[in-house]
Amino acid sequence: MVGEMSSVLRELEQVQDRLSSLTKDAEAEKYALMTRQEELRTRAARLADDVDAQCSTQQLLTQLASLRRRRDVLNRQRHATGPSSYGPGHLGGLSQVDERIERIRSLLADRGIRVH
Repeated sequence: MVGEMSSVLRELEQVQDRLSSLTKDAEAEKYALMTRQEELRTRAARLADDVDAQCSTQQLLTQLASLRRRRDVLNRQRHATGPSSYGPGHLGGLSQVDERIERIRSLLADRGIRVH
């Protein structure tokens, strides 16, 4: 599965490189590449979900604890300097951490483990 994920990510990078090098009048190729890009993103997301589902409960709990610590640090940094100091990348990082926490909580709930 890791090999397949590497292959998907490698192709996704190639598609993105090709997209960025297109001329403005290459609409047909742009559409085809954007369609392929979406297919690859969907496949990568499914593979990531499969990897998560194969983790042991202890591995998920460990990841959850680590992500919560990371979220706490990001929140402290944001509050210490004010939200206006951070651009979209910071907020995106925080939202990605929150999304990952919710994904792990969902997997644990499917296993009958409730975490707050």
